[in-house]
Amino acid sequence: MLLPALREARRRREPAGTQLVVPVVSEDGVRLYCRMVAGDPRRAVIVAHPAVVGSRYRQVVALADELARSFSVFLFDFRGHGASGGRCQMGFSGPALELAAVVKRARGLGFSEVAVAGFSLGAGAAFLAAAGGTRLDALASIGCPPTFPDVSMWDEHPVASRAALRLLGMRVDGRPDAGPSPIDVAATLQAFPRLMVFGEWEVSPAEEIRRFIELACPNEVLTIEGVWHADLRGREPEIREWLDRSM
Repeated sequence: MLLPALREARRRREPAGTQLVVPVVSEDGVRLYCRMVAGDPRRAVIVAHPAVVGSRYRQVVALADELARSFSVFLFDFRGHGASGGRCQMGFSGPALELAAVVKRARGLGFSEVAVAGFSLGAGAAFLAAAGGTRLDALASIGCPPTFPDVSMWDEHPVASRAALRLLGMRVDGRPDAGPSPIDVAATLQAFPRLMVFGEWEVSPAEEIRRFIELACPNEVLTIEGVWHADLRGREPEIREWLDRSM
């Protein structure tokens, strides 16, 4: 089971455009590896990766390359991933702080409109960041789990789990994250355009996803047939077109 996941996690690419490294430090002092592909000087989209794989994951980069046709694009590694510092807890609170720091940095560079396109953990971080007061001009949420997936294996086998995640590219912190989940904050978000994308086969129960959608009140919902969790399967142009209309 581990070897196919390891091969998939290591299928990494770099964005096609010229990258500028943009140093970012989260509110609690974690140094983040962040870079920008310059495009539109007014509108930026931050592409936030799923857990484990980091910002060079092929699906993340495929979306970034598509978005670069219309926007400036930021990519970064959450704490405990890639070239960023720290260790990632099992939850959304730390990633929300990091995403908020990247949004703040983008606005500090002069971008008047900043959106997020987040995969799984990255989408959950966007929900929590927005609920905490970070202003987003649009959110494309791709495979956001309403609650953090079950980590009972971590509790039962912490050493083996830590080693397996390290092989896949994620450095973890064994302390629990007691913060909220996306479904807890979905109904509190201020009004801004929201697209929610799910695969036909998701990690969360269908009823939980339906309740999450009901609370989040998205402008649009897209279900991609024949795919699993946080997989766009070539639908990147639709995400770009939706963001272009919404910003």
